[in-house]
Amino acid sequence: MAQIEIPEVWRNQVCAILATERTGALIEWTADATTRYESHAAAAKSQAGSTDPVWTYEVYEPLRNFLSSQKPTGCPVTMPVPVGETYEFYFPFHRTQFYGKILLRPDLERVVIFSAHRPLKPKLSCE
Repeated sequence: MAQIEIPEVWRNQVCAILATERTGALIEWTADATTRYESHAAAAKSQAGSTDPVWTYEVYEPLRNFLSSQKPTGCPVTMPVPVGETYEFYFPFHRTQFYGKILLRPDLERVVIFSAHRPLKPKLSCE
């Protein structure tokens, strides 16, 4: 199976939620996602010449930029919990390729970020 174009309705809703930057209320991060993001983002920022601290909200704009680009592709992923529609994809962050995996909850008002870090595998699950 190959990557597919991520559905526009899903992308638009996820982008609208990420634009709120309401971590905790509308944007939930798993503990693993937070740990990996902080480590990998610090390294990516350092390579780009920045010594600024890392904040989770900094990745929301690059995620939105990717998801609102022309025909972004990724893979649908089935998550056992929580219930929702999930996609995984690669996106650029500080001139580095990052791996993202986001679940949109059925109420279409909240997301769960499972991943926002450098890829741990060479390919997405559907490739």
